[in-house]
Amino acid sequence: MKQRIKVIGITGGIASGKSTIAKMLGSLGACVINADRICHRLINTKSMSQEIINRWGDHILDKHGRIERHKLGEIVFADKKELSALNKMIHPEAIKQIKDRIAKLRNKATTVAIVLDAALLVESNLTDICDITLFVDARKNTCKARVKNSRKWPSGEITKREKFQGSLSGKREIADIVISNNLSPADTLKQVENFWHQFITKKQFGEKHGFN
Repeated sequence: MKQRIKVIGITGGIASGKSTIAKMLGSLGACVINADRICHRLINTKSMSQEIINRWGDHILDKHGRIERHKLGEIVFADKKELSALNKMIHPEAIKQIKDRIAKLRNKATTVAIVLDAALLVESNLTDICDITLFVDARKNTCKARVKNSRKWPSGEITKREKFQGSLSGKREIADIVISNNLSPADTLKQVENFWHQFITKKQFGEKHGFN
């Protein structure tokens, strides 16, 4: 009997390196599902974009008539009610697509493991469909530097957005494994490889919060 393919959920703070860890796992053979990409595609589907425009206006569109995420983000990350409204529009279909994708991957003979890279993994209750949850630990200053360089966010943006997410301590507490992303990429990769060989290659699940 074929062993159940594990779903590895990745959680952590903003710019902690969740997608970096997902890519590392992908390089080891995992199939990666990027929940944010699914949500971004949904935003610009005909039915979804019209619903968004009806609520927030067409000033959030670019010259091609597509929704500009940063303009929408400025609105929803300034008001919890507006963010909740957007999530109610997008999340049900996004979660359905994620579950469908997991089911299809589990039926493929070549699938070794599935990684779910979702910014709101905990907030959307997606941990319920994960067999293992990884928490990516990164220093606040490191995260701030990353968003300044890669996302070009203004000062204070990361703090503002964190208010709309669950606490890092809570996410860390429910995680099965903690990966430190505070040193070099090589150090992080070594931890990811250790996890992979312990839990996926050997097909066994160890004690909570550790590799042994």
